[in-house]
Amino acid sequence: MAKICLINSLYEPYHRGGAEVIVKKIITGFLNFNHEVILITIGRETRKIQQGKLTIYRIKPWNIFSFLDINSRPVWLRLFWHPLDVFNFSAAKKVKNILQEEKPDAVMTHNIKGIGYLIPRVIKKLGLRHIHTIHDVQLSRPSGLILFGQEKKPFLITDKIYEKICRRFFGSPDVIVSPSRWLLDYYKRRGFFVESTCVVTPNPIIFYKVEKENGSSYHGGKINLLYAGQIEKPKGILFLVNACKKLEADNWQLTIVGSGKDQDELKNLIAGDHRFNFVGRVEPAKLIDFYRRSNLTIVPSLCYENSPTVIYESLVANVPVIASDIGGISEIVKDDYNGFTFAPGNEKNFIEVLQHFLNHPENIEHLKKNCFISVRSFSIAGYIKRLLELV
Repeated sequence: MAKICLINSLYEPYHRGGAEVIVKKIITGFLNFNHEVILITIGRETRKIQQGKLTIYRIKPWNIFSFLDINSRPVWLRLFWHPLDVFNFSAAKKVKNILQEEKPDAVMTHNIKGIGYLIPRVIKKLGLRHIHTIHDVQLSRPSGLILFGQEKKPFLITDKIYEKICRRFFGSPDVIVSPSRWLLDYYKRRGFFVESTCVVTPNPIIFYKVEKENGSSYHGGKINLLYAGQIEKPKGILFLVNACKKLEADNWQLTIVGSGKDQDELKNLIAGDHRFNFVGRVEPAKLIDFYRRSNLTIVPSLCYENSPTVIYESLVANVPVIASDIGGISEIVKDDYNGFTFAPGNEKNFIEVLQHFLNHPENIEHLKKNCFISVRSFSIAGYIKRLLELV
């Protein structure tokens, strides 16, 4: 049996994006195959937690504030936080001590912002095999975001310095795993991972039993639309609401699941409109119930996406996806097969696509037949097997 160490900034109960969901699935997969797992993540205090074959090390890297609180801190203060995070000798020493004690067969890093970018060098100096999974563009842009229409926006000098440092510190891990071809190509074009073995492997999926009738009957009733994600402008939620308000058809209901810094603006936007139902954040395991009650999932991103977890989860539940064609999304969502894409930020195009399905709900049934088929090969068991082949 293998002994694997995973390093990711956040782990339950802390959650921000898809990386945490993927790490949880990977841990579950390794444990199901009876492997030993070491997890290094951020906590409010430094401590070690033993859960059977899973050992969790929560570390508290020194900085002016914790990564757990970064979204609530002003931009000017973050400008000081980021350099201290990149050169976080405190975290590097803590991680080095853990790795020396545990002696894993391989180290698999994911998002390590908040732990620091000295970690790849620590792993290399210890002579351990390093497999790094990329989830977004945060090694190139401090925000981790590229907005549509701003692709050619000149980097600030600080951005250029940040990217150069990250490229140098990360160097070339033994293996780079990317869920999408788009994200891997993005980094390769910018000179990252020159000597690494690079593989494109879609994210793993937990398969669960789906009721035969998902979504409420729309024969004479409402078509249930679902948005599940961060309530932040780059994710397109405000764009989605404003566009839906202009739909001619009224045979729909939009359920909004998630939380984020723009949720107060969202609440004001939908106040008094019975067509919108804002649920707030729910635990990942409970999202299944929302998919089962939905007919279409909407992913209206205005920022470049890697391979959104919400799309995989929706397709497993046999719920077609309407999504903006940006980043790696079109590698999963195929037009007129398991969903449909529209030009990002193009309100007219989005309304045309959605209006088509509202006027012809029978076409949703056509797409549903292919949803599960399109993702059935992305099991956790298969994903873990591929990872072990890279160790």
